[in-house]
Amino acid sequence: MTIGATHKSLGIGVATLALLGGVATAGTAHATGSVTAHSTTAAAKKCTYTKSLGYYCGYYKGSGTVRKGSKGNAVREVQALINQTTSYKPKLKVDGDFGKNTKAAVIWFQKKYHVKPYDGIVGKKTWKELRLK
Repeated sequence: MTIGATHKSLGIGVATLALLGGVATAGTAHATGSVTAHSTTAAAKKCTYTKSLGYYCGYYKGSGTVRKGSKGNAVREVQALINQTTSYKPKLKVDGDFGKNTKAAVIWFQKKYHVKPYDGIVGKKTWKELRLK
């Protein structure tokens, strides 16, 4: 039995994802042989600095308010920014769920960088400071 190039590519892509710490739940092979794998764990994205936005980690470019109970890419952006641009320990799980650990990290950040009020809510002032640090 011969395995086609597309299926080999899919297998290699899923195996590589597994070795890198992701857990593949589905994969799509394209005609070019590339693989798009969906993961149940978010791969760490590298934050980069841009002139127009400041630090950006690839999840969210806005400045909408997020707080305990919020979910989604804005929360992932906050978690990644704190992990990659500050000395906060322990590192946050970048899971998009604003829980007690993320709130504690945001309060730490607000106190360290003097962003009042120290309430654990990421509004415009906290976003601005997160993007600059």
